[in-house]
Amino acid sequence: MKIISWKTATAAITLAALSGCTNVSSLDCNEIAEQAKRISEQQPVKIQTLANVHETARAEHEAKCEGNATMSDGSTGTLYLRAYEENGNTMVAYQGTPYP
Repeated sequence: MKIISWKTATAAITLAALSGCTNVSSLDCNEIAEQAKRISEQQPVKIQTLANVHETARAEHEAKCEGNATMSDGSTGTLYLRAYEENGNTMVAYQGTPYP
């Protein structure tokens, strides 16, 4: 079994793609995971599957989730997801290590 080891990927969410959602407080972990999968399509190593996604922390302008990932290079492990608001934009990021 390979363990996930890559850097953070971040991108602004196209809010129209989220059926009118406009901020982090209205996103659940499944929606954040779907956005992370879309972001990964632009990366050399893509997210193939994300299972058992669940919330680990939430504040007014930030949500953190984690799930079991399988990547396109065959690596597997826990993937850490974060949605947050920055300069009026909702951002989604993921990485192979926990967010502080």
